Amino acid sequence: MDHIDDMDQLRQGIGLAAYANKNPVAEYKMSGYDMFDSMTAAIKEDTVKLLFHIKVEQKVEREQVAKVTGTNKDDTVQRGPVNREAVKIYPNSPCPCGSGKKFKLCHMGKMMNGQN
Repeated sequence: MDHIDDMDQLRQGIGLAAYANKNPVAEYKMSGYDMFDSMTAAIKEDTVKLLFHIKVEQKVEREQVAKVTGTNKDDTVQRGPVNREAVKIYPNSPCPCGSGKKFKLCHMGKMMNGQN
């Protein structure tokens, strides 16, 4: 965040480079590159400082407080494909009543309305 603020301040003040007969765009690029290099160097330095202050701790064994009672999975029931007892009747199949009409024209509407 500090780098972004610094880049904003550089952008606002770069117009003064034109008074010194320098190209403001080139000066902005060079200054921005230098600022980025200093930011990455500071990040590397901070990282090394933090790594030197790390203390290695031994793994602490935890007591088991709650007893594991089980899971949601039930291994006792074997699930397999469900077979239909009756043959599925499709809308364009012949009606099982024997009328010779398609099921959708004969009994499908009656079955959908709760009538048999």
